[in-house]
Amino acid sequence: MATLSEIGQLLEQNDLLIERLGDDVALDAMSPAENPSTGTLVCVDSPDLVTAVVKAAPGAVIISAPLIAECLGLDAVVTSNVKLAHAIVRAAFFDYEPRTSEWGPRHPTAVVHESVAVPANAMIGPGVVIGRGVQLGENCVLLANAVVEHDAVIGDDTVVHAGVYIGHGCHIGKRVILKPGCVIGAEGFGFVQDDNKRNHRIPQLGNVVIEDDVVIGANCTIDRATYFETRISAGCKLDALCHIGHNVFLGEDCIIVAQTGIAGSTRFGKRVIATGQTGTLDHKTVADDVVLVHRCGVTEDITEPGVYATTPPQPFRDYRRNIATFRKLHELRQRVQNLEKKIANRRDQ
Repeated sequence: MATLSEIGQLLEQNDLLIERLGDDVALDAMSPAENPSTGTLVCVDSPDLVTAVVKAAPGAVIISAPLIAECLGLDAVVTSNVKLAHAIVRAAFFDYEPRTSEWGPRHPTAVVHESVAVPANAMIGPGVVIGRGVQLGENCVLLANAVVEHDAVIGDDTVVHAGVYIGHGCHIGKRVILKPGCVIGAEGFGFVQDDNKRNHRIPQLGNVVIEDDVVIGANCTIDRATYFETRISAGCKLDALCHIGHNVFLGEDCIIVAQTGIAGSTRFGKRVIATGQTGTLDHKTVADDVVLVHRCGVTEDITEPGVYATTPPQPFRDYRRNIATFRKLHELRQRVQNLEKKIANRRDQ
């Protein structure tokens, strides 16, 4: 629950507030502008939705400045960025709260090594296993059947969801969210073949470092390094079912979308976006502010910012032109065949 003044204060702290209009109402839920509910908080940034929202008589609205006149009479917070305001307000006041547990602060089935100091405000769920020398931050949450191996570190306010595995010696930062089933710090895929094509394992003895404010989606796997570390820098967001190979480095604020695979020792710069089913070869480098689309396959370094597509990567403008040409290949082939026939007939004459 939040009051409109509290919402306004939060947006002001984030330089998003223009003004607050009306009464300081209390709100205990949000609803979408496409299907608004009476008495709730609704975010409106499209003039096409205003009529339906006003008719629904919500408790209050978060709106953009151009829509103020159409929403007169409603209690409102006016913001410079409705979508960003929606995300910040929803996360602060209307999010799912994993710390509200039916099990209490520490379930009796949890197995915690005697060397571990569990903060009084931490929450440890059923079946959790925490190994020797693990460091737990303030207000952290480990939900059912999470496993944290020896000497790992988990930062303040981090949430480890059900069924997560965190390998030995891995470092997880503050305010990290590890969604159900993800595996952090399993052994990287390292083998070498002998003359008979038999595969010999290379022990992977590095670790994984996940910096602050990272979100790792459900069933992602992040391999520990062969030496040193695999690092996911601050602010990165990974969708479900992504694989990050050993010794990979992701720069700050990267977005990695579902079913993407990043091979070992690849380096992404800051703010790289890899859309669904992107893939890379190992030891490749991708510059800051690159966007990889249409199942891009990174087979060579990308040194300049921009949007790239397909395999090998092409600038998106070239890719679109090539696709347009590809669609006409059959027509072009027939035209070439007709021209060849005409040339042959002239020679025969």
